[in-house]
Amino acid sequence: MTLKEIFKNTGTTPDTGQTVEITAITNDSRKVVKGALFFALPGARTDGNLYIRQALENGASAVVSQNAPDPAVKAAYPSAVWLSSGDISPLLSSAAANFYSNPSAELKVAGLTGTKGKTTTAYLLESILAAHGDKPGVAGTIDYRVDGRPLAKASNTTPLAHDLQALLRAMVSAGAKSAVLEVSSHALVQKRADDVQFDCAVFTNLQSDHMDFHKTRENYFLAKAGIFELLAASPKKNKSAVINADDQKAPELISMLSPGLSALTFAVDCDADFRASSVKILEQKTLFILETPEGKTPVALNLLGLHNVYNALAAITAAYALGVGLETAVKGAEALTRVPGRLERVDLGQDFTVFVDYAHTGAALESVLANLKKMPHQKIITVFGCGGDRDRTKRAHMGEASCSLSDRVIVTSDNPRTEDPAQIFSDIEKGLAGIFSNYEVLPDRREAIFRAIAAASKGDIVLIAGKGHEDYQILKDKTIHFSDREEAGEAIKNKMNGLGGGVL
Repeated sequence: MTLKEIFKNTGTTPDTGQTVEITAITNDSRKVVKGALFFALPGARTDGNLYIRQALENGASAVVSQNAPDPAVKAAYPSAVWLSSGDISPLLSSAAANFYSNPSAELKVAGLTGTKGKTTTAYLLESILAAHGDKPGVAGTIDYRVDGRPLAKASNTTPLAHDLQALLRAMVSAGAKSAVLEVSSHALVQKRADDVQFDCAVFTNLQSDHMDFHKTRENYFLAKAGIFELLAASPKKNKSAVINADDQKAPELISMLSPGLSALTFAVDCDADFRASSVKILEQKTLFILETPEGKTPVALNLLGLHNVYNALAAITAAYALGVGLETAVKGAEALTRVPGRLERVDLGQDFTVFVDYAHTGAALESVLANLKKMPHQKIITVFGCGGDRDRTKRAHMGEASCSLSDRVIVTSDNPRTEDPAQIFSDIEKGLAGIFSNYEVLPDRREAIFRAIAAASKGDIVLIAGKGHEDYQILKDKTIHFSDREEAGEAIKNKMNGLGGGVL
């Protein structure tokens, strides 16, 4: 595709009298191939402008930057085309959509945003769309996949704009008829999904998270609300905004919707278009009655907990908005047996229950633990930590939530990154000191998991929270393989073989 074709209708015109063929779009100079278009994106940790020379050395034919060209670099590469733009993030989105021939126009696209529930809702909606015969594509926190087959591990919950458009084109090429996208608040601020043509946008809930990035809860909310602006701008017909009516921000969010954009609501407590009643959380199932505009129907989820009732409601409502019949939607939701790292059971035949969960905010821990307390149990033992170099404001809340809803708690490491673990533990203990005594600090995560499981008795529940599906631990100077599920399995085997491992 030519450079002029890539920038058609973007408001930017390449200043060149020659035809320049572009072979790829990237923001990573290491991935530049001959004929590539290089976007010098500024970033939090580095600046793409520092790598323009390397991109040109590797064969880039054109460069887009917010900065004026370096005279020395421009002189060294006189045939390269330079384009300037005040904010290149939306330009990258538009250019990438053109380069990949607007793949979202060929798909039914649902975008999911919210603090909690995006991943599980995506899995549920994927299961429903598969039951509908759509061979769905999914981009989310765990991986990118089509028809259940992974295309790649997730580098971001929502890929950068050019990677997202490439992924959507890959989905179309693989035969997908629909796409489910987890759309993060970071992605919305950074314009990654600006040129995705959405059919449906889903708001799961709003709680405090990512304050290191957004600074205020209101900024965080406005970032999330941005998905409905993208929905309104989409040229698709019969678009729907799907909103959790039980969330306190729902009335404000609905009032912000563009005129003519229809809203479908779901809830457990409030009146809504799709509502769950008679909820029963059992040891192996979650049951409820689904009340809809077309009547009532019983639902039996394999996923446990009230939070998964909300996730199922979100997925079923979104599916209905996308034209899926209610009977198929319910069957598809009921068919899902597990979501990696989301209240995922580790069962080797032991007489106590072990769950691995991704909960990494105070509200998420409260929700998971409140649901576990409704299950038959003797004691609840919780293992959790907080990530380093991330939002410090949530740490005390996570400690308080864990200790107030658990019988015993082990505070441990969770991707400390470059931060001193002692500082992380100190921040957590601000919510505990002088109030709770049912906790201990054990920095080694493997040791903490083994200790918790060794201490579990018949009928107890062990929750290992924070990392969920992740199979790594990020330390100061390296990243190592580490899976909570694998470690829990080894600890259970250890205990069942009578090898001990510590007591609480």
